[in-house]
Amino acid sequence: MNNVIPLQNSPERVSLLPIAPGVDFATALSLRRMATSTGATPAYLLAPEVSALLFYMPDQRHHMLFATLWNTGMRIGEARMLTPESFDLDGVRPFVRILSEKVRARRGRPPKDEVRLVPLTDISYVRQMESWMITTRPVVVNHYGP
Repeated sequence: MNNVIPLQNSPERVSLLPIAPGVDFATALSLRRMATSTGATPAYLLAPEVSALLFYMPDQRHHMLFATLWNTGMRIGEARMLTPESFDLDGVRPFVRILSEKVRARRGRPPKDEVRLVPLTDISYVRQMESWMITTRPVVVNHYGP
């Protein structure tokens, strides 16, 4: 029997996914192994792995939350403070306004409540967010209700 089922994260399996066509996953894996071998760099997900996770995520809200975290690098607490008005998707360079979660005043760190602008460079994410805002515009709930 020659029907070998590839491992979950094998280069063969990920390369066959419709979300990662032509990705040289074997090279990316070897680079990650090399980067994390000393222990100085924490383990991290590769773009095809994140795409696979998002592809199989059934809940659209969770999908958009994790896609936003991945595309912006923000913390979960910062993501919880986002509103539809935080996104500027119409311009030439789309971006999101993120209220900084940092509260300790140290040199080089933003002061509490400082807003930082993060560019959204993945055009497919921007299109997904535009579509989601139009079709499933989230209800903003604060301490006083929706």
